[in-house]
Amino acid sequence: MPGAPALYSQFHDSRRHIILDLSDWLIIPFGAAQVDPNRVAITHDSEGEVLVQCPTPYVRIQPARQASLRLNDAQYVFPEAPDLRTMSDATVQLNFLRHHLQIYCDLWRKSQKIFLEKYFEFIMAQVEDSETTLTVKLKTFGGLYDYRDWALSAPRPLPRALIHTPEGPGTYTPVEFAFWVAGKITVVLLAGTGTPTQADTIRRTTLERRKVEIIDISVSALQKNGVRYLSHALPDDFTHFWEGEIMPSSPFKGATLGEIIQF
Repeated sequence: MPGAPALYSQFHDSRRHIILDLSDWLIIPFGAAQVDPNRVAITHDSEGEVLVQCPTPYVRIQPARQASLRLNDAQYVFPEAPDLRTMSDATVQLNFLRHHLQIYCDLWRKSQKIFLEKYFEFIMAQVEDSETTLTVKLKTFGGLYDYRDWALSAPRPLPRALIHTPEGPGTYTPVEFAFWVAGKITVVLLAGTGTPTQADTIRRTTLERRKVEIIDISVSALQKNGVRYLSHALPDDFTHFWEGEIMPSSPFKGATLGEIIQF
């Protein structure tokens, strides 16, 4: 559907008389500095399957059915198919996902890669600190899981995300990282030592009008104190992220090499 506006309230398929209410869906483009809103759209195919048109990487979320986007969700597009034989434990899988997500960071913004590195260290620290609790949660599954497998339930970061903000100067507002967690958009803004610019102020105001939760992360504090700093800077939803999950899960579960999407 070329040239379709970025958001429209409904889409009508005359062949099947289908009405798609876009309030049911949330699209978050990421991995880019900007996106043309006229090239982002949602449609139905002839079978009623929801289709997304977006020139950048994106995730598709149905807020009414998905409280959080987690690392174990399957919405990944890998440049090369991972060797599933090596995905033997949560630590290996986390390292793979961290390196994968780094490809979406700004090449010239070292701070973005630092945040990813420290965030993944933070995830493992939360799991290690709660080893006893998480082991008890797995008791009914025998030895099927290791307590570290809960690490993949952590919220998934979206580097260089673009948040739909119709009231702002552009249809999409860029942020360093975005999360969908606990039924809301949470963004991370990385702060250096310089004075915020007018563009920074406009961005913050636009996001606040969108009622997006904003987390300010000091890059210098992150480099100095890492996990300890994130433990105080990130909201509670990021600490006990396994709560509400019945069992651990993996984005690589039940897949074969031919089933993993490539481009």
